[in-house]
Amino acid sequence: MHHRIPATLVITAVLALASAAVSPVHGSEHAEGRDSAVGAGTSTFPVTGGPISFAFAAHSDPSGAAPGGYFRSETDVDGDDPIEPFTVQGEVTCLRVDGDRASFKYRFDRTAGSAEPFDGGGIQIFVEDNGKPRGGEPVDAMTFDPPQPAGVYDLRATQCDDPNTRVTYERIDSGNITVRDAEPE
Repeated sequence: MHHRIPATLVITAVLALASAAVSPVHGSEHAEGRDSAVGAGTSTFPVTGGPISFAFAAHSDPSGAAPGGYFRSETDVDGDDPIEPFTVQGEVTCLRVDGDRASFKYRFDRTAGSAEPFDGGGIQIFVEDNGKPRGGEPVDAMTFDPPQPAGVYDLRATQCDDPNTRVTYERIDSGNITVRDAEPE
């Protein structure tokens, strides 16, 4: 018999790790003169060991203005894992790039499963580009803040935190993340 972990506890941690089975992501090309963070892959949620997949493309001008892009995450589509199934996706509301690290926020435009209580809210994701996979193993990493309900998320939806303030990034299980830091003109 499988025991289910409460949705709010799992969503808080899982979405912060931000990983899930992916569909095509909008705007994944790197435009000249623009900051960007693009990636897709899978990760393991440390608390439960459950798999999560993610795909995203975030971009802005070098000062962080005019952000755009999309994020999608999904987990436990077969219902066999201790994580309650969920899907989240949404538009990027801010991006901050510094070297090989980036932070971005996205609003939950669509939620399903155990993520539904967070509909309209959002989350901040932190990613680290450590190069292309080596020997078939990914070297990139990510972390996140807990998801926020709509009213709280709205207060700072367009303000991303410095990605260098995060001490711990977790290595992804598969995939690749590319961060591009365009110099301000």
